[in-house]
Amino acid sequence: MRILASLFILLSSLHATATMAPRMYSIMAQFSGSISESTDAGDNALFNHKMSFEALYLVRGGPTFGGRYIIEARNDNESTSGQAYGPMAGFYSERGYFVLVTYDVLAKLGRWTNGEGFEVDLGYMEHIGDQIHVGVKYSYRKMRYKTDIADSTAVQKDVAEYFPSLVLNYLF
Repeated sequence: MRILASLFILLSSLHATATMAPRMYSIMAQFSGSISESTDAGDNALFNHKMSFEALYLVRGGPTFGGRYIIEARNDNESTSGQAYGPMAGFYSERGYFVLVTYDVLAKLGRWTNGEGFEVDLGYMEHIGDQIHVGVKYSYRKMRYKTDIADSTAVQKDVAEYFPSLVLNYLF
């Protein structure tokens, strides 16, 4: 977490000269990754790892839209892995700040399936060369899984979380 905060401060200090790549319209591939590891009060290992791939049509200083695919591994009471995908829309400013909203239409987490929910990302990107950008984002994600394949009497599972991520973009 301290590393992400330091990176965000460093990138924000460059704000006076920061700009997105010179293209007004682009197809953009964005990769995001988040790793969180800790222990609980009983010294049990806790982890929550996410990696996502987004393909977006970027309009600098205008609406941006596309889709994403996310995979995750975590442990709540047991180790689970999952995936989700859905459409997304947002805005990338010419100074590198961005906001994205994603609605995952189909998600799976361990034995839970038939999930859906949304994610909101706020972030900052820095142009580092040619068509490459690097940055950070902070996300809020809320998912509802409706079907437990191991227990047909289970009602639903709700997961809400905040997490930081490192971001890498490439403009085509």
